[in-house]
Amino acid sequence: MADLPQPTQARADYVKEMVHTGETGALAAPRNLDVPYVSGDGTVGATLNCTMGNWTGEPTGYSYKWMADGTTAAEGAAADYTVVAGDAGKNVSCIVTATNAEGSTAAPPSNAIAVAAAQTE
Repeated sequence: MADLPQPTQARADYVKEMVHTGETGALAAPRNLDVPYVSGDGTVGATLNCTMGNWTGEPTGYSYKWMADGTTAAEGAAADYTVVAGDAGKNVSCIVTATNAEGSTAAPPSNAIAVAAAQTE
């Protein structure tokens, strides 16, 4: 009987991760592993950036929904969001949806950035 090749450490780590996460190796709708994260300055006119997080299922695309106190502020494919005057005094976060041939899955909301309240004179 011929000796079978030994698995590489990378392959062994991959198989352990599949067992740990319940992945079967077959393509399935994306599944979020790490929640997206918003960074930036919470002032009107500043740009916030949302990471996509980490996913299984080989996503082929991502879309971003920006939220201000739970209400949709902007929706589309942009990972960047410019804080507008209407966001003053609100908490801005994002929800990332990953898509592949098997479907789409939304991640839990990111952390929130508090936008400074409008100045009154």
